[in-house]
Amino acid sequence: MGDAIREDAIREELGEELVVRPEFQVINDLLQNPDVSPTEAVQRLLRVRENLHHGQESPSEIDGNHTWFTMLLLVEIINLTPPAQQRKLVEFIAELQRVDLTDPSTGQSPTAIELKLWTELPYLELYLADMYGFRFKPDYARQVDEDPQTEYPPRKLQEWENRNAFMAQLTAKAEHLRHPMDVSLYALYSCRSAFEEGPLIEEAVRTACIWYIHAGQRVWENCQIGREYGDDDDPPPRRRFNMEKWRIWKDGLKAAQRVFPRESTQEMIRKALEEIERAERGE
Repeated sequence: MGDAIREDAIREELGEELVVRPEFQVINDLLQNPDVSPTEAVQRLLRVRENLHHGQESPSEIDGNHTWFTMLLLVEIINLTPPAQQRKLVEFIAELQRVDLTDPSTGQSPTAIELKLWTELPYLELYLADMYGFRFKPDYARQVDEDPQTEYPPRKLQEWENRNAFMAQLTAKAEHLRHPMDVSLYALYSCRSAFEEGPLIEEAVRTACIWYIHAGQRVWENCQIGREYGDDDDPPPRRRFNMEKWRIWKDGLKAAQRVFPRESTQEMIRKALEEIERAERGE
């Protein structure tokens, strides 16, 4: 796919029904135009909402559709955007989350799926959760390598890595744990998949590396406090961070360094181990 994200590729992927939405114009312009700042894009999105409220639908229906399209488009575009080009989109979400809207007719915050606009970022985690999943198979990399027409990582894996990089950068940008931008749970899933569920698989290791590279300090914080998800009624294994897992995952990374010779994977492992050591030193 390369490092550049082309507008025509985004339009082709999304289809006409989505690219005509005003929310797409805002997000796409932010990504494509270096002169548009995240702050300016947020203001444009707020104006889009104001204009939509001049329509015939009920205010709650308008806000529901508006937030739905905003987050759907954002996540779909993130899938196609390499990590190095995601900074403005991460900052856009951070700026948007600080906007606390009030309905002048009620004095209350407008909501979508019972989450406030925009402080609780309605639909964002829903879409991230809905699209979270990749079938790691032991022979996946070998099959790709044996096909001379396929670059590594192939498209679906690249999209998966892009999405995880965005979630990790979002989590690192969150002001504190349990903030609406904190999606540390997926770091737990990624590290657990890579290092606790059987033989090492290259794609799973790469995904775990992404979380250390972009949010290593947050993974460390979660392990330090022994953060748990769910409740006692959840089926095992319990979803929890702790220092034992930190050590298991670190040892798994070191083992992976000896197993996967691919240059790009080696580079990711090296960067991940650097972030682990930085977190342990308290830097």
